[in-house]
Amino acid sequence: MMHDQMPIITLRGSPSDRGRQHGTILRGMILEAFKELRRSTDDASWSLAQGHAAACIDQLSGITLDLVAELAGIAEATELPLSDLFLLSAFEYFAKGRTGCTSAGLVGDNGAVVAQNWDARVGGERDLAVFIHEGADLHLVTIASAGTLGWVGMNGHGLALVNNDLILDTSKHGLPSLVIRRMMLAQTCVEDAIGVLRAHPHMSGRCFLLGDAQGSLRAVEVGPAAGVTDRAFRSIVHTNHPLFPKPAMWEDVEEVARHYPSSRSRLRAARQFVLTDIDDVAALLRDRTGAPDAICKSPSAREQTGTAFSVIFDCSRREAMVAIGRPDQTDYRRITVLHPAHV
Repeated sequence: MMHDQMPIITLRGSPSDRGRQHGTILRGMILEAFKELRRSTDDASWSLAQGHAAACIDQLSGITLDLVAELAGIAEATELPLSDLFLLSAFEYFAKGRTGCTSAGLVGDNGAVVAQNWDARVGGERDLAVFIHEGADLHLVTIASAGTLGWVGMNGHGLALVNNDLILDTSKHGLPSLVIRRMMLAQTCVEDAIGVLRAHPHMSGRCFLLGDAQGSLRAVEVGPAAGVTDRAFRSIVHTNHPLFPKPAMWEDVEEVARHYPSSRSRLRAARQFVLTDIDDVAALLRDRTGAPDAICKSPSAREQTGTAFSVIFDCSRREAMVAIGRPDQTDYRRITVLHPAHV
């Protein structure tokens, strides 16, 4: 069974240029996503979220003008107010965005490899696109829902990230996760990306796997109360519960059991793999042990999500391998990101 291909969209020029191109090409999808978000939210919650968005944009104007300009370009092309467009990249304001995922990483002979099966509701893959950013400020590939800043990515320096949801405590203060991810992807190495995580408070729990072309690989678990805990690995697998003691103290175990009942069984299956090269990672992501609630996931009665996309980032080669849907049913497409020195 083959899936339709995920759109691959190249955005060129300044941040605002790239934003306008994004908004113009995917205008219909973005407006529909915005309407769906508004329909799902009561008036009081919407008004509160708009206030948070306006305050956050003001804050970002003093931190990362490029991201504000990119978002403003999307808003201009879709004729949405900037604060409304921003809400598509701020799922924490609505207690949304929970998707069970499985990630893996290893350090090879020539740099790190980080990878993920990203699970979502049925049909969620139709909202996604691959964006290749080519500008004087950065070279980047990211997989994003239409109108947003991106879920995972790798830049031209060979820094890549994937992430898993953790159900820890939550906070009304801090930057949305998608903003922080793009700020990390503006860095050149894992150490600098972790510096971004340490510099800003977090609104909810996350695990990031970060790898770079120099062969650094770290798992980083973050949460509002737990802060940032990171550890270097030669290989690592992760699902939807914390592996480090401090974040684990804040886990809402009952919520995890309701939202991600397969998390621990997926982790057990992943730990059966010995990761020595990129082929081992690809085999792990195709694994159907415990199906339908497997690493390569399909919807089930207790967990109604399936793998919407699978991605493998080869940091030293600056190459992203992307498959829409379950990777046991479709082929990976290879996308190369230019190193800034080669432009």
